[in-house]
Amino acid sequence: MFRVLLAEPLDPESEARLAAGAVVVRAPACDALTLCRLIGDCDALVARTSTPVTRAVLQSGPRLRVVGVAGVGVDRVDVKAAAELGIAVLSTPAAATDAVADLTLALILHQLRPVGRLAAAYRAGAFHAAREHPHGRELASCVVGIVGMGRIGSAVGRRSAACGARVIYNDIVPVGPFDFAATPVEKGEIWERSDIVSLHVPLTEATRRLVDAAALSRFKPGAILVNTSRGAVVDTAALTAALQTKRLGGAALDVVDPEPLPAGHPLFAIDACVLTPHIAARTHEGLRRMFGIVDAVLARLRETETDTSARSPERK
Repeated sequence: MFRVLLAEPLDPESEARLAAGAVVVRAPACDALTLCRLIGDCDALVARTSTPVTRAVLQSGPRLRVVGVAGVGVDRVDVKAAAELGIAVLSTPAAATDAVADLTLALILHQLRPVGRLAAAYRAGAFHAAREHPHGRELASCVVGIVGMGRIGSAVGRRSAACGARVIYNDIVPVGPFDFAATPVEKGEIWERSDIVSLHVPLTEATRRLVDAAALSRFKPGAILVNTSRGAVVDTAALTAALQTKRLGGAALDVVDPEPLPAGHPLFAIDACVLTPHIAARTHEGLRRMFGIVDAVLARLRETETDTSARSPERK
């Protein structure tokens, strides 16, 4: 049977399917040194998006043919090294679309309508005071600017347009047409026109700190930033300063850099900043779809079982 190194636990059903088709080697920790120690006689590695699949890990597996990542992003995988070594890298790019898009819309609405604050005021006995003044905005009155109009970005655009928002977007490749109204614009126009900026890009050298102090200085006063992509797409220090000076109206972040933020980080003290612990994809349905990576890994192993060209003789 195939031997598969499981870097981090999955759900019982997915692990049972994996065990039915392979001998499962469980890693007690998912750091690179542990993986290097255990991967030597394994045909595949099943990882999560937080697992560091470095060149050293890949080179330590002379039998390694497949790396499967249970998630959308493969930014923790050295994909260049994998290609050089003849190792297939699989992921589940469509698994989290609805889960992440739903949370993104929830974060947008939370920032527009301060439900938590008003519920707390009611609980504290301030029923009449909470009703005294108008609060928030309607999504239909807003321009939603989406950076990265792939599966998740377009799903957010569709949800926003359905609520009456005007959607503008920027992507580095031609995308569309879409089944909702959306206008392509230059990235600078996203910063300058949007009431809400929502980020949906992978982490690459081109997107690292894409939203820095210079970009934030071009945002509309009072604009809201939402990030459910990768933390390092935003310069955390620059965002903190923009919120502290009230240059921005708020931020809703499911991902941050560093992650997790240290206790006492100034973002926690900013009422206009909502932080969730990187849970956008973690619905029951989303995780089930992501854990389907075990089926894709087993299928690829069966396909390559007699393909000796899939194994690189140059690994050291």
